[in-house]
Amino acid sequence: MKKILTIIFLGLLWSGNAYSDYTRYAKCYGEMTAAHKARGFHQSNRAISIQVKETVCKAYSKSEINNYEGKR
Repeated sequence: MKKILTIIFLGLLWSGNAYSDYTRYAKCYGEMTAAHKARGFHQSNRAISIQVKETVCKAYSKSEINNYEGKR
């Protein structure tokens, strides 16, 4: 079920052309998730953590910003 929801979510993202480079978005999202988990933000305020990651990684995928928390 989770896999199906993920596929639907990704399809909606691509249909709206919300992210210019999904590879950059996905890398950013994964690295920020690790950073948020490491400092407890992901667990303490998951909804805000997700909102922050979506906003920052969308900007990163469009090259509007060059850095983000957890970037390797």
